[in-house]
Amino acid sequence: MIVTEKTSWLRMIFAVHGTTMGKVWPRVFIVTAFAGVVTYVSSVAGVHKYSLTPAPFTVVGLALAIFLGFRNNAAYDRYWEGRKLWGSMVNTTRTFAIQVLTVTHAEEGADFAELKQLRGRLIRLILAYVNALRHKLRDTTPEAELYEYMEDKASAEAVRRHANTPVAIGRLIAEMIAVAEQRGWLKTFHVPLLYNNLTEMISVQGACERIKSTPIPYTYSVLTHRTTMLYCLALPCGLHDTVGILTPLVVGFVAYAFLGLDAVGDEIEQPFGLDDNHLPLHSITRTIEINLLQLEDIDSNPVPPALHPQKHVLH
Repeated sequence: MIVTEKTSWLRMIFAVHGTTMGKVWPRVFIVTAFAGVVTYVSSVAGVHKYSLTPAPFTVVGLALAIFLGFRNNAAYDRYWEGRKLWGSMVNTTRTFAIQVLTVTHAEEGADFAELKQLRGRLIRLILAYVNALRHKLRDTTPEAELYEYMEDKASAEAVRRHANTPVAIGRLIAEMIAVAEQRGWLKTFHVPLLYNNLTEMISVQGACERIKSTPIPYTYSVLTHRTTMLYCLALPCGLHDTVGILTPLVVGFVAYAFLGLDAVGDEIEQPFGLDDNHLPLHSITRTIEINLLQLEDIDSNPVPPALHPQKHVLH
């Protein structure tokens, strides 16, 4: 995600980093070059065989702008829903950890020492879960976090090989809640509190997987890309008789607007990736790690530092 300080309006006009310029400039160049060829043929060679009136481009341009607006709204809805889901994950994990530390009780002695160990393991498993979910959504490997937060290396290796690593960790969390109830450390009427938090975590995971696995329909995207490019390529045929040698400049400006809007929808359609404008899942999971590890000293290792933007990008 791009993170910038408030800057001047003029600086934003000339901003390149974090915009679609890097993706669309080859397309804009092609369209502008084609407009230059059409302008040359019309103005220098005197060939007006392919001239069109501006009227159809006005109608099609308005319809295309509305079409791109609808597609970008659909893409942004997916982006915003993903952010709300991870906000819910932050709140749920905090609540889960607080309840683990407060509703479980044991008398001083051996039982209390074992309970303290179980609390620490539960919180570690929550941290392993959110990191595993981040990696699953980004198609990366979670080995480092699994080995860091799961004391049993055999269990870490087992869940790593599981087709759905977060769900496998969720099962371990449920088993530990059951152990706490069996040992008498957790009262029966408190058990649903912990299971409800686990259920909410898995519900958030399911919603994120739905966004990731169900993109905007392919035919819709193809139609948008194709119509936008054809419109931009045909535009000089309707402008060169009106604006003359300035046709490439006007076409380049219009192409940048339409092709840029098209690229924005593509970039935010899948919000969990590693592009500059995708959601900062690593930063969010690091926030969860800091919050949960500071609730109780469950580890002799220091709490990891918060992540900060690198060159205005927060991953």
